[in-house]
Amino acid sequence: MDNNNTGSPTDSAVRQQFLQPLQAAYVLTATRKCPSESDWDWLVKGVERVLNNGRSGRDFLQTFQMFWPQPMGVGAYFDNLSSPRRLTMTGDCGEQLRRQVDRVRTSPLAAFPELDDFDLYAGDGHYLEAATHDAVPGETAWATGHFFVLNMKSQSLAPLALADQTTRKKEHDMRMLKRQSVARLRQGAGKGRKVLWAWDRGGIDLPFWLERKQSGIYFLSLRKTCQCLAVEKIRPVAALPINQGVVSDLDVSNRDGLVVREITYLNPCDGQVYVYLTTERTLEPGLLALLYKTRWEIEKVFDETKTKLQEQKAWATSATAKAMQAQFMAITHNLLLLLQDQHEKLGVENAAELQRKQKRLAQQEQALVSQKKTLPPLYKAIQRFTQATFKLIRWLRTHWHQPTSLAQALHQLRGFYAKL
Repeated sequence: MDNNNTGSPTDSAVRQQFLQPLQAAYVLTATRKCPSESDWDWLVKGVERVLNNGRSGRDFLQTFQMFWPQPMGVGAYFDNLSSPRRLTMTGDCGEQLRRQVDRVRTSPLAAFPELDDFDLYAGDGHYLEAATHDAVPGETAWATGHFFVLNMKSQSLAPLALADQTTRKKEHDMRMLKRQSVARLRQGAGKGRKVLWAWDRGGIDLPFWLERKQSGIYFLSLRKTCQCLAVEKIRPVAALPINQGVVSDLDVSNRDGLVVREITYLNPCDGQVYVYLTTERTLEPGLLALLYKTRWEIEKVFDETKTKLQEQKAWATSATAKAMQAQFMAITHNLLLLLQDQHEKLGVENAAELQRKQKRLAQQEQALVSQKKTLPPLYKAIQRFTQATFKLIRWLRTHWHQPTSLAQALHQLRGFYAKL
C-alpha cells in the first residue's frame, strides 16, 4: 500500500466527503510508493482536473499548485499522465469504485423482478476535441473518441474502449464492438447471468449479436429505416400495464434468414412511432421499450461531462493519456452519484428541480386526459436525476479548498436548491 499521501493543506470537509468512496476503493487497489507523487495524490489530482474548469493542462496546474504543497512541473505531470502503470492503477481503482456504486445504489428497475437475472448496459461513443499537439501534418486534427458503458440499474459509468484512430478519423461503433472480447462485453457477469446491451443504430449487426447471444449477451436497438426485414411470426402482446402503447411484437428475418425480434411502440404524448430490434425473446415488449428509453441516460451523462464539467478537449496526445482522462471522467461521475445519494439521506434535495419534473409530468398527463388517453407506466417507471446539476457542481468547486464545516456547506446548498 502506498501511504505517501501529501494531501491538500486546506481542511475541506466537502472534499473529504466527496472523496471518501474513492479512498475506500483505493485501499483495495494495488499501489506502490513513488518519490515524485503518491498514487493517492495522483487520483485526487485527476478528479480535481475534471471538476476544475481550466482551459488547459497548464491552466489547471497553476490553479492546483496554489493550494497543494508539493509542486509538480508540466513535464512531470504529463509524464504521469502517460504512465501505463498509473493508468492500470487508476483503472483498477475506478473499477472498485464502480462496483461500490453498483452495490449500494437502489435501481427503479428493481420494480421488475424479471430483470433480476439481467445485467443491463447502455453503450455509446463520445468524442472530444483533439489535444493541442494532436494535429497530423497536412491534415486536420482528429477528434478523440471514447466509448463508455453505463449501468442502467445503478447509473455507474466506465470506459469501454478508446476509439482506434490509426486507420480512420472516426471509428464506427460496430467496428469497436467487434474488437471487444466476450469477457469484455459480459462486464464481469457471473455464470448464468444474462447481459443486455442497449445501443443506438450504430451498433446494429445481426450476425454479430446473434453469435454473442450464445454467450448470454443480448442486444437492443432502434431499427434502421433502410433495413429490409420480413415478418416470420406475430407474437401475442399480453394485456399488461407495461405493454400500454405497444403496437406489435414480431419475429422478423433479414435476407440471410437471420431472425430477430421487432417491437413497435406508439408514444401517446407526441404520436411518434418507435421500432426496436432485439435478440432478447423473453421480456415483455413494453419493458424492452422502457429499457431503450433508459438508454438515453448515457446521453445525459455525456452532457454532464461536456457541458457542466467542461470536459470538451483531450488532455494529451498519447493513447495512455487519453485513456487516463476517460477513467477520471468516469470516476468523477460515479463520485457525484454517491455524493447526491449521501445528500438525499441527509435531507438535502434539489426541491426546485423535483417540482419542475413533477410539473412536466402532470402537464403530460393533463394533455392526454383531454384526448381521453392515459400516460403509460413506461413514462412513470423511472423518475430519477440522470446528471449532476450546475448547482451541485458550482457548490463543490467553491468548497473544494475552503475549510468550511460540512454542516455550513450543506446549509448553503439546501438554500441554493430551494431558491435557485
